[in-house]
Amino acid sequence: MGKVKNHANKGDATLITADAVRRRAPKLQSGPLDYGQLKDITGFPLKVVWIIGYTLLVKHVDDPAITPQRVSMLELIGSNPGATQSQLGAALGLSRPATTLTIDFWQDRGCVDRRTEPKDRRSFGIHLTEEGERQLADLRQKVQMSDKALTANLSEDEIAQLRALLAKIHQ
Repeated sequence: MGKVKNHANKGDATLITADAVRRRAPKLQSGPLDYGQLKDITGFPLKVVWIIGYTLLVKHVDDPAITPQRVSMLELIGSNPGATQSQLGAALGLSRPATTLTIDFWQDRGCVDRRTEPKDRRSFGIHLTEEGERQLADLRQKVQMSDKALTANLSEDEIAQLRALLAKIHQ
């Protein structure tokens, strides 16, 4: 359990093992150090899970320039064609400069373009290009593999419960 095949490079048979990634993460209950209150507050265990998830995603994507923030932005653009840069940044909780840099990253790769919107010629809508559609389809598969590895020790009901509980925190 916890093994996921890396499809980042065609023909690469490297297996990404979620358990191997977890072994490198802090052990809050049985580690060599006493984590004090860190193990008893919500934020620190979430950070540890984020580190595991980030590491799995990076291994699946196999391109160090593509970060979770950049994947999230491309997903939002693909799901909301024509959304403005301000809308996209707000949806991800990014500053204006971080939003600009993230969209510029995908534009430089030929995945998105900025188009003036007919309803408001002063603002630009962000749209996927054909290359962006291909990249997003590929990344969606890799994100799904990464998420499956991250949640491999949970049942479908536990995954749904976890997502519902997390939603209660951030909404």
